[in-house]
Amino acid sequence: MPSDYRTDVDRRIQDFAHFLKRMHYRAFEEVNGPCFIIFEEYRPCVPKLPEEEQAALTLAQEASNNDTGESMVGGLPQQGWRPDAMQNRFVQFSIEENWFCLDLPRQTLYHHEAGRILHDHRGFFYLRERADFTLYGEDVRRYDPFRKVYVYGDEESAAEDMGHVLFQIWGLPVNSRFLVTAMSFNGKFHWEQGLAIQ
Repeated sequence: MPSDYRTDVDRRIQDFAHFLKRMHYRAFEEVNGPCFIIFEEYRPCVPKLPEEEQAALTLAQEASNNDTGESMVGGLPQQGWRPDAMQNRFVQFSIEENWFCLDLPRQTLYHHEAGRILHDHRGFFYLRERADFTLYGEDVRRYDPFRKVYVYGDEESAAEDMGHVLFQIWGLPVNSRFLVTAMSFNGKFHWEQGLAIQ
């Protein structure tokens, strides 16, 4: 891996960690309650593929989703994964009282990507398997993300995990632009609202 690429990745990870540390302060000093932050892939204009190309892409993605290649993902559901390449991807964090967590909703992942995440990084789990980390009011049956829980002070580790998903699993360029949205769950506090970072 070229050293300048590693330098660029490290810079992005530091940027992500900066936002996560800021959210910790906001949750405890400004809101005194839970908050969330979302990092969304920025694609200003996604052209619609011709019907025949979209059909071929869908078939290829279905084959890829069904080809897990790893026995460890056998327990994952077959439905509810990323439907196509047209939707933006995002990573979100919930900032709770005693911990914070990285969430990857199923609609942002292909089935085989979930397997790679479980294989590459310890600590990720399918929420249904660890219901003790369900957020207040969260509907586990309909909203069933991959989650990883962190303690405060571990923001750089969380940013590294997010960087791995963005740049290794999803293959996004390291200089990709992301839109950052941060709010309190009670809706009273709005900080970043689609702030573009690069």
